[in-house]
Amino acid sequence: MSTLTAAASKRDAAIAQVDANADSAWKSYALGFIAELSGRLDQFTTDDLWDAGLIKPREPRALGPVMRRAAKRGLIATTGEFRASRYRNCAPLPVWSAA
Repeated sequence: MSTLTAAASKRDAAIAQVDANADSAWKSYALGFIAELSGRLDQFTTDDLWDAGLIKPREPRALGPVMRRAAKRGLIATTGEFRASRYRNCAPLPVWSAA
């Protein structure tokens, strides 16, 4: 197994674990929030969701799997751009738009 494949496997396992431990009601709420907000904004990052009032769960990383779910359902799409996070030490965040 290549180093890149191993890293991707670890990433996917971590995302699955965070998703499994997240509250189902919060995940449904967040998905609806994303769908509603994406219709009002041309582009946004996860920081913008928090700023717009998305209630943070016990583990904020739970938003990652919800974003993936929204993309798989065709609600949002990545633009290929990144912006520095205002909350995570300027980490690059994908920029999303309504699909």
